[in-house]
Amino acid sequence: MREEQPAPTGDPSASPGVPDALAPAQESPVTAAAPPSRRAALMRSGLIVGVLLVVFGIIIPRYIDYDDVIAAFKALTLDQFLVITALGAFAWVVSGLIFSALIEGLSWIRGTMSWLILAGIGASVPFGPWNMGVLWVVVRGWGVGNAPATSGVALYGVINILSRMFLPLFGIVALAAGGDLASAKSAGAAWTITIISAVAFVLVTGLIVAIVRSERIADWIGRTGQRVTEWVLHRLKRTGTPDVSGAIHKFRDQLGLVIRRRGFAALSIAVLAQFVWAGVLVVSLRICGVPADVLSPTVIFGVYALVMCITIIPLSPGGAGVSEILFISAFTTIAGTGYEAAITAGVFLYRMYFWFVPIPLAWILMKVARGRKPILPTTSELRDYAKGEPA
Repeated sequence: MREEQPAPTGDPSASPGVPDALAPAQESPVTAAAPPSRRAALMRSGLIVGVLLVVFGIIIPRYIDYDDVIAAFKALTLDQFLVITALGAFAWVVSGLIFSALIEGLSWIRGTMSWLILAGIGASVPFGPWNMGVLWVVVRGWGVGNAPATSGVALYGVINILSRMFLPLFGIVALAAGGDLASAKSAGAAWTITIISAVAFVLVTGLIVAIVRSERIADWIGRTGQRVTEWVLHRLKRTGTPDVSGAIHKFRDQLGLVIRRRGFAALSIAVLAQFVWAGVLVVSLRICGVPADVLSPTVIFGVYALVMCITIIPLSPGGAGVSEILFISAFTTIAGTGYEAAITAGVFLYRMYFWFVPIPLAWILMKVARGRKPILPTTSELRDYAKGEPA
């Protein structure tokens, strides 16, 4: 069957070892998982350091006193810390179930490890899709076949983006039902983002379903996409045309069966994971002193949905700095004066479990998963796995 065929060799991401979410099977696992050039690595590392310095060293201190934020953290009790830690761990497990849904036979424990490794390595080593390559090597090392590992890692990117596109529509409905939308100062912008994301969600989902269910439709989309691409490149006076039709058929051949069997379940779990993380944010704000009459759960979820949609474009690894400034600015604008420190502390607490804590855990889990092997994969190991051979 197609899903058992070895993937051919040849950015949250190229394939087949670590496929690009939208163009699988374009590169070899060795190319995808190998570290970038020194120049590219320095530029990407410099970007994330620059973003963090600007956000936390210049922008936030203009509006927030860090001493007040520290005081809010110190006011947390042991019980509150245990509650938020348990909720954060539960969010890791639910997020990891996406991998368990996409990769047959992958336990929930290894699914959780997969999510933490992907999140932690991506946040600590900002080398584009390289974290997906590292995860692919780990999954292959667990004895998962080349095709299932490739498909699972590839589709995670697609499923994650679709789940985030879905959120604003639900969020704005929740705001309207709770009566919070009419008083929102940025309701127009919220509607704009919601409409764009909803249309994108419907179009992308519809295209994927059509491609994997009908070869005739896949042929038509491929021909149409090829003509449009050639026309655009001709207008731009660019030479060389990508094989759009071929890429669509590779997507259908390699991932179609997995999408038909596991796509809906994985997308449902991904949406559930977003709700769980929104719950982590709500609890974080509450225990840091932001009451419900200042920021209701529907308002928090509405802002969360919009931020998740905006940060689909990876301005920085894990949204570091960008997510914080979006959350804090939106919440403080809605809440008004007097809650700036509590809101900042709550956002930092949420981000600690979503972004910071997975970094050390990822390296620990990499050491556990890799055993006596080097923590990061070697070139020879990548070549062995790319050939479908044990490393």
